[in-house]
Amino acid sequence: MTLLRKTLGLLAITALTVAAATAGARLHASEADNQASANQAPLIAPTPYEARYQARARGLSTDAYRNLVQTSDNVYQLSHGLSLRVLGANLITVAETSHFYWLDTGAVPVSYAFEQSGLRRREERISFDWEARQATVTRNDRETVTSISDGLLDNLSFTAQMSSQLHARPDLLAPGTTLAFPILDGTEPEEQLYRITARETVETLAGPLDTVLVERIREPDSDRSTRIWLAVEHEFVLARLEQIEDGDTTELLLSSLTMGDVHLQSAE
Repeated sequence: MTLLRKTLGLLAITALTVAAATAGARLHASEADNQASANQAPLIAPTPYEARYQARARGLSTDAYRNLVQTSDNVYQLSHGLSLRVLGANLITVAETSHFYWLDTGAVPVSYAFEQSGLRRREERISFDWEARQATVTRNDRETVTSISDGLLDNLSFTAQMSSQLHARPDLLAPGTTLAFPILDGTEPEEQLYRITARETVETLAGPLDTVLVERIREPDSDRSTRIWLAVEHEFVLARLEQIEDGDTTELLLSSLTMGDVHLQSAE
């Protein structure tokens, strides 16, 4: 989940660019729907929500957010971000957003953006052109064009895809199940694998939640691990995240959630 290393939020993308890209994605979605298998269970469009988290790393803590909004018919924007200031200085601000079109087979990304400022600055933007079957990746003003194929996702839209798959297919919740997602992470597509590990009750700041624990499958000698807990009764929204890299642990823990008629909140 690019997860906390790239932890998340809204980066401004012009309405004209998004509208044009969405039109192409809409056409591609219609074609893909016509080609979908008749016996494939349709993926339910996600319910918009607002979630807040406590983020902790290296003895420091701050608030983080993840929001999903529906911007037009079957078009969604998922954003996630945080900002940490110490003694008035901006240590880090991270903002990540994905626009995607939704069809029966799931998310079709339109655009993706990531921006980090503070002690370290970094930017990345991706524009998906499904008619031309290519994506333009701009990283710190360096542009790369790469070929894309059906099913490709970005570092945020794949989280919506995972949640919807688990929501639509309870059989996937069995421990040991492996989920595969083709993701454009950087300038080339890669396949990320995740394993369903267990069913656990997580004590969040918004109360206890029934969750499914999912772990990123990495090489045996990797010094990184990523574990995510998804809330079973709330369309598998992120309840907790734990990432370890070079011995350092970073964590997100849900503190509030608004989704439809559901309102969860910390007692403090």
